[in-house]
Amino acid sequence: MRGGMSALAVAAGVAGVLTLASFTGPPESVVEEYPTVQEPVVRTSVVCPYAGGEESGRSHVGVFALPDVPTVSDDAGPITARLLDIVEEPGEEADDADDDDADSPDETDSPDETDSSDEQQEPLATVEDRGVLDITRVETAEPRSVVVQGDGTLAPGMAVEQSLRIDETDLRGLSTTTCGPASREHWFVGGSGEVGRRGRLVLSNPTSVGAVVDVELWDGAGSIDAPASQGIAVPANSQRVLLLDAYAPDSQRVGVHVSTTQGRVSAALEVREADGTTPLGMSFIPAAVQPREEVVIPGISDRRGGTLRILNPGDIDAIVSLRLLGANGPYAPVDNEVVTVPSGSVFELSLDDISRDPSSIELSSDQPITASVRTVADPDDGGPDLAFTSATLPLDGAAPALFGRGGDAFTTRLYLSSVAEGPTRVTVRTLTENGEVADEQEHDIPARATVPVEVERPEDATFATVVVEPSQPGTIVAAREIVGSDDGGAYLDLMPLVAPVVEVGVPRVVNELPGVFDSSEE
Repeated sequence: MRGGMSALAVAAGVAGVLTLASFTGPPESVVEEYPTVQEPVVRTSVVCPYAGGEESGRSHVGVFALPDVPTVSDDAGPITARLLDIVEEPGEEADDADDDDADSPDETDSPDETDSSDEQQEPLATVEDRGVLDITRVETAEPRSVVVQGDGTLAPGMAVEQSLRIDETDLRGLSTTTCGPASREHWFVGGSGEVGRRGRLVLSNPTSVGAVVDVELWDGAGSIDAPASQGIAVPANSQRVLLLDAYAPDSQRVGVHVSTTQGRVSAALEVREADGTTPLGMSFIPAAVQPREEVVIPGISDRRGGTLRILNPGDIDAIVSLRLLGANGPYAPVDNEVVTVPSGSVFELSLDDISRDPSSIELSSDQPITASVRTVADPDDGGPDLAFTSATLPLDGAAPALFGRGGDAFTTRLYLSSVAEGPTRVTVRTLTENGEVADEQEHDIPARATVPVEVERPEDATFATVVVEPSQPGTIVAAREIVGSDDGGAYLDLMPLVAPVVEVGVPRVVNELPGVFDSSEE
């Protein structure tokens, strides 16, 4: 009996140690001796937020898996694209523009209320080749979120981009966006709740678990106490569209923070502007980096002005230093070297008399901030178009840009900005549609300077697809600009470049618990 009790005591002790280890993690000595290692990803999933749904528009989703990246899986399963279900608001159509409450969430919703069918859906597209741009036109009755998933050998380096071009009597413009993963947090700066400036916040849940979302908003006057902005249910495998004018009526500029208390979502913010029935342009607002004390916004053109918008979500006023990373290096704009952004608000500053050459904007603050720039192409004849670029992180690897345009009506330009203290080098490869390199150029970027690079579309290619690869990770930020025109007016688009995930850090597996069981110690 005594031996049995002793065995139980030992077992209980072992269980206690293992339980403690599971909650507290390995000892620091173990972490130092067995650090995290980088391994190629084996599954990648991203969401294109708002494709199709326009009868006379041309909506495309492009998929490209970077060539020459490491893989560990033998599974060569294809990349697949599928549509998400639409969550309709109770008693209303999701896009009912006549009722401001049509897109306000029901506080009684639960993440499992809407039935998301588990039936096998026919893929919208499949991609089986690495290094070849696959283009799918999306034609749906309503705009739908598209989930693109790569498994096995095609997961590392999977990049997906969405493009929409519309030319209608009441809506026209060009917008592209990088399709991003579901996560627990998203930030946007630059929406509006004013009449004629409709902003759509698209929440997409590509997972099999329901999500619950909280939305925080700020404008120029401070924090917005929006009705029903907390506890918004986004059921599994579905999307939900919320209108900013229902949450922030009459707000000229809005900052948005999307966070989840359950599950994960992908979030996107689209803006469509009009004066009555006269279209004034459309754009996605790229997601901005999480507020921090230093941010950089790429893609500031020398061909037009713009408006800088800075969100300070904190409780203390932010003192922000403004510098432009221009052609010859950094410089501070006259009379606007330092600005004060009131706590809990969105600050606005015109760039019309500040931006003199292709550049990026660098903001240094004593409080966490994030930011974007709104710019407009307003021709003498025809309608205008608008575009946004946002604070982004430096590239940690190669970054594709898939839907550049060329020819007589369009030009495409890259803005490559160094954030390093010394010179750096960037390789730009222009690809044919079958993935071959049509042109390769190396560009030397002076320290903390910006170099514009014109992109030529290869002959017989539909789009000007490029891969931008810095010589050293973390040294540059980049954005793509598309400018065009036709009889109806201007087209304009800006998109910060994001490097797709190739590798992730994983714990190194060891077959012992050092320092826990050591028979040599008394």
